[in-house]
Amino acid sequence: MKDRKNKTRTPILAAGGIVLRGNREPQFAVVQLRKLGTWVLPKGKLAANEDAIAAARREVLEETGHRVTIHEFLGTLAYEASRRPKVVQFWRMQAIGEPVCDLMRDVKAIQWLALEDAIDQLTHLRERVFLEQVGPIALKSAERSARRAVFRERPADKTLIRRAPSSARTAIIDGSKPFAPVAGEGSVERVEPIEQDVGGWAGFVPAAEDTAPAQTSVRAGKAREMETTGGWSVIEKTLTWFRHATAPHRPPLN
Repeated sequence: MKDRKNKTRTPILAAGGIVLRGNREPQFAVVQLRKLGTWVLPKGKLAANEDAIAAARREVLEETGHRVTIHEFLGTLAYEASRRPKVVQFWRMQAIGEPVCDLMRDVKAIQWLALEDAIDQLTHLRERVFLEQVGPIALKSAERSARRAVFRERPADKTLIRRAPSSARTAIIDGSKPFAPVAGEGSVERVEPIEQDVGGWAGFVPAAEDTAPAQTSVRAGKAREMETTGGWSVIEKTLTWFRHATAPHRPPLN
């Protein structure tokens, strides 16, 4: 007798959903039970070895015909049913597309209503009070989810896309080619100095188109002659004069 009494007081575990449809003006699902004609939130008992989230998804599919995405947990509704405590857990859900199956036999009809209308449509006071509390939370959460979805689908801002450098500019940057005007980007040419071997010492001679190779060879010959006949003092003086003469920011030496 004691075991039977304890069994009758074992809580009934159930799960369901606060199911919304649409993004701009979300609507809530309420279903009408065939047996009593009452309007309730979609929910049902857990099957053996079934967790609450799986039961909530299954019950909502059977009572609304919609597949859903499950989001945050909204709360628990506890009351007495058939002389036993009943505990129902609810999650916010978003209906996906069109119905994929018919309503179960225990459900006569389904309505999609705005929050205030859905609250008024519910038969039991406990569910009306519960939806009054969690309905605004579900709406705000659904709005945030919709904004995130729109942001993820938004194309990249074209102003943030950088144009890849051309092959000619890439060659200049990595040093494989000297600076030269790129087509459509002006006609200024930058000429870098090149190193020449002038009579045993390294001098830097501007690489200009009007510089004749014969002049370089004559200058190199004179440098060799000075080195053999006049010594290093003549070479040093010549090098100093040459550096001043080729530098535009220095006055030439007399």
